[in-house]
Amino acid sequence: MDYHLKIKQEFFFEVTLPGSKSITNRALLLASLSTDNTLLQNFLLSDDTEHMIDGLQKLGTSINISKDKKNILVIANQKRTFNKVSLYTGNAGTMLRFLSTYIGIGNGEVTLFGDKRMNERPIYPLVQSLQTLGCKIEYLDKEGFPPIKIFSDNLYREAFFSTMTSPNEIIVDSSISSQYLTSLLLTIPILKIPFKIRNSNRIVSRPYIDMSLAMIKQFGGKITENIHDNSFSIFPSTYSLKKYIIEGDMSSASYFLAMALISNSTIKINNFFKTSLQGDKKFLDIFLKLGGKILSQEQYSITVQGCSQYPGINIDLNEAPDIAQTLAVVALFATSPTTIKNVSNMRIKETDRILALKNEINKLGGTLIEEFDNDGNEGFTIIPLHQKNYKSATIETYNDHRMAMSFSLVGLRIPNIIIKDSQCVNKTFPNYFDIFEKIYR
Repeated sequence: MDYHLKIKQEFFFEVTLPGSKSITNRALLLASLSTDNTLLQNFLLSDDTEHMIDGLQKLGTSINISKDKKNILVIANQKRTFNKVSLYTGNAGTMLRFLSTYIGIGNGEVTLFGDKRMNERPIYPLVQSLQTLGCKIEYLDKEGFPPIKIFSDNLYREAFFSTMTSPNEIIVDSSISSQYLTSLLLTIPILKIPFKIRNSNRIVSRPYIDMSLAMIKQFGGKITENIHDNSFSIFPSTYSLKKYIIEGDMSSASYFLAMALISNSTIKINNFFKTSLQGDKKFLDIFLKLGGKILSQEQYSITVQGCSQYPGINIDLNEAPDIAQTLAVVALFATSPTTIKNVSNMRIKETDRILALKNEINKLGGTLIEEFDNDGNEGFTIIPLHQKNYKSATIETYNDHRMAMSFSLVGLRIPNIIIKDSQCVNKTFPNYFDIFEKIYR
């Protein structure tokens, strides 16, 4: 379904953010690993989380969703006996990667496969780490990529543990995705022996690791970090938490902060956690640097005001690459160029996001220049035009929810913008365009 946008400036708008997808899928896994049943409040029901729920259910976890779809009760799954099952992940990277370790410590033969794009996203760094943990994993198509089949067996794994050197060390390369490390951190604490996880390379999207560590601690896990050798010590733990409140999604918040800037509007954002665990809260700092203002802020809401014009910015977004597309669209209307650095892993997201941005900005008449730093890390610079020099266009979304939501903002300033296949926002924000429609009322 295509969505047709209309120019709109200087308005007041109030929005309530959906729950965070990243936190929802982590909480679902932690709750399934717990010894007690866990009530998850303010959870997100979207394509990605529905895939995760379906996967956990097929792996034996009972999950009950309330009638109003605001709460979810996860019945702890202590047996983790999976038998033979195939799980479809769609393009949900968190599901495929998080469940790989979860399956690896159980009993069964489980195949994980995704859609075309998911099967193009690398899994080999995590597979290599799981193999050192005693997991038997088979690639079913292309080496290093899904689909994969995991053969898990408690007796074999315990015998394998007895052969490991002390300390029991797992090495992981987190330079492509932090989700490989997160997958190990979430599940390994429930094993009966201590482990050390050492990163062989730099960690991208570091705030997602910090988020995971904070949640693991809230559920009762024990992990310490040694910054000197880039490692984490994991101690045998028991997860138990009867209730967990899921934060509003900070990636989604970025679109409304950007909306305030682009349209010089006042927007109240509810379910905006002042002490958020999420790295994408960084967009608020960017908003303020560009000239936006906070009119008021409470524990779970914020009211902001944009400005009539703002400069470009030079920024490293390695720790928060999911807000790069939002900032790229903001950059189109700045008074000077914007350079976004160190975001190579945008290439392996739901689409090649750097290429997708370049294609669609070119349609508008704008310019995106791809760049490399001295270490080979990718980034790009956007050269803004005067608003009158931009062209109307139909925007391809590449089945990427963030392309759809970020480019929706273009239509507030440029006439006759159409977002193709707008339903792709179902991945993380199913009612985004329903909410967006309220702007025009």
